[in-house]
Amino acid sequence: MDLELNGGVVVANPIPEHAALSEAYISQIIEQALEEAKAHDIQGKDVTPYLLDRLKTLTDGKSLEANIELVKHNAKVAARLAVHYQAESIDKKEVTHVY
Repeated sequence: MDLELNGGVVVANPIPEHAALSEAYISQIIEQALEEAKAHDIQGKDVTPYLLDRLKTLTDGKSLEANIELVKHNAKVAARLAVHYQAESIDKKEVTHVY
């Protein structure tokens, strides 16, 4: 399926307020996890899974819950964008095609 797009779009979608962890809280934990990764010589592709696991552990699962809420919210926003894009696409076809 060709969407006939000549470029890309970046959608900045913040985590829903009810699911967000405080910046001070999560920043401190991220710093700790980064220091631990460095101390254990974790590098390259191993950094992200290590950090996610450490964040989950250090936040007693709160970071995982927050990430799941963000994924759900991203899906909702993507669905809304798709519906609006499809509606616009149908409107343009009706206007531009004469039968």
